[in-house]
Amino acid sequence: MTYTSALTYATQRQPLANQISGLLEASEAKPVDFRVMSVIVPNSDHMHGAPFAADVYRSLPSTEINTVISIASNRGEEFKRITVCSLEAYNTPLGEVSVNDKVRNELCDEDDDIYLDDRGHFLHHGLDVNLPFLQSILEDFDVVPLVMGSESPEFCRELGHAVGEVMSNQRTLIVSCVDIVHATAEGLRRFKQHLSDLDVPAMMMLLNQEIEMKVDGKGPLLVAMMASAHRRANEIEFRGLQAPEEGYPGFAGVLIGRR
Repeated sequence: MTYTSALTYATQRQPLANQISGLLEASEAKPVDFRVMSVIVPNSDHMHGAPFAADVYRSLPSTEINTVISIASNRGEEFKRITVCSLEAYNTPLGEVSVNDKVRNELCDEDDDIYLDDRGHFLHHGLDVNLPFLQSILEDFDVVPLVMGSESPEFCRELGHAVGEVMSNQRTLIVSCVDIVHATAEGLRRFKQHLSDLDVPAMMMLLNQEIEMKVDGKGPLLVAMMASAHRRANEIEFRGLQAPEEGYPGFAGVLIGRR
């Protein structure tokens, strides 16, 4: 789907810093009272969805997160693998953030479909959009950028298990990058219900049918649900859920964790 041209995030350091700080200061969201394992945030660089991201990041109860695992869909031609950025550091106008080589290698060791490969990365969505927020709120962290070249059920299960395993005994946050392409009122209701229940089979059925609900980031969403369930998540907090409007995608702002 082609969306209306809209104001996007700045590409220079100071204007971007001003945008992000303004969004965070304008947010009235309060920190949740549980440990957050995963967040669902906008995937696109449309400023239309920026308040959703700001509300989610303002809701994090702690800035003491060691590693952020970012999961995004592929915006180009499908390729049958899950790629992990091969660079030593990921850059934004706000500076460099180190890529966690240990966790990156652990993920590759966990599953044969996860490769060191830059395919699908650096396309102005996913981590590119969300890293400036993280740089503005977290104290000291590194990243593991993942792109799903295929979002098949098999790949979702493989990555969900692998990410859940590497999260053990680490202060890790999953950032699942999702835009809503199409949604009926019933689709939004079911989406919220399945997410609240962490009902992966029901969510997979809803998103695979693409009748009442279609998202850009189906795989990242399912992986975040699976990995969080693997770590016994039992709390969900919504900070926003909006259907697409004329010319714009819809967005979700959600925190998943454990009390």
